[in-house]
Amino acid sequence: MNTNTDNQGKERVLKTLAIGGFVGLIIIIAWLGIQLISFMPSAFTSLASLANSVYNYKPVELVVVTNKTTAVSGEAITVSWNEPARAGTFVFSYACTSGVSVEARSASGGIENIICDTTFPLGPATTLDISISSERNRFTEVPYTISFIAEKAKTPESTSEKTITVVNAMISPVEVAEATTTEPTIPTTPKPEVVVKPVPVVPKPTVPVAPKPVYVSKPIYGIPVSNPNGFTDIGVRSIGVGTVDNANRFTLVGTMPTNKKGAIQFEIKNFGTKTSDTFTYTALLPNGSEYKSPVQPALKPNERVIATIGFDTNGLSGIKTFSVTTTISGDRNLNNNTFNSAVRITN
Repeated sequence: MNTNTDNQGKERVLKTLAIGGFVGLIIIIAWLGIQLISFMPSAFTSLASLANSVYNYKPVELVVVTNKTTAVSGEAITVSWNEPARAGTFVFSYACTSGVSVEARSASGGIENIICDTTFPLGPATTLDISISSERNRFTEVPYTISFIAEKAKTPESTSEKTITVVNAMISPVEVAEATTTEPTIPTTPKPEVVVKPVPVVPKPTVPVAPKPVYVSKPIYGIPVSNPNGFTDIGVRSIGVGTVDNANRFTLVGTMPTNKKGAIQFEIKNFGTKTSDTFTYTALLPNGSEYKSPVQPALKPNERVIATIGFDTNGLSGIKTFSVTTTISGDRNLNNNTFNSAVRITN
């Protein structure tokens, strides 16, 4: 009887220890599960941060496009590019080219002149409206760049270089050819060879040297001839803005200083084949005043006139617009009878 009682007591103790061990194992597994669950979000966050960092160090590839690769001088052009995945800003610049100027629409909606070979900040924008004017050549290649500067960086990380062709139809091929013609070399007549026969008694005679011929160039001017069955095409274009001194001498400037006597200069030309009628023009000046011209004499084909109109800049600052419009009857093309431009006035 004592043996059976001892065996039953041992079995109860073993069962109790087994149940206690099983409960303890369950508690340990539950604790490990809680610790694993609390660790997983931070692990995933670290992995995401690592992946994001690796992506951010990948160089940005800029893809720049324009709505036109060839533009008329002064025509509006839209440049656009892709937006990178990380934060940063963009800048615009163009190479200095003889006779070329560029204007851009700022974030506030105004027009700003951009100095060549300098960066023009664009902020985070991915489009830019510009106009390129070329005053010297009929066809001009203008290189420009769009660059991306990452946040907190000081130098561009990526740059895309493009070129646009600007056409100034008011500069004819004949004018370009005349501007590049070199003065011909004047030929000289070689001296004649003189053969002197020796004379024992008589001294050698002096042989006169034939004088060199003189060439006189005489310019020939083509007089415009009107075709009575032709057409009239009066066009006006801006030459630029500047200042005039007390002797009314005009000096072209890029930025107009305030409290100076300013002036706009423009050209009116007959691109047609027939002498035009008399005409007038109206100029809206940067200071807000309006000038109406008296009746102007008729222009023959390919004949032109350059006009300069002065105005006061007292108290003016910022971007100011101006325009000129011609009024004439019988004009075949009205698309070039008006031009609009702008000038920056600074203290």
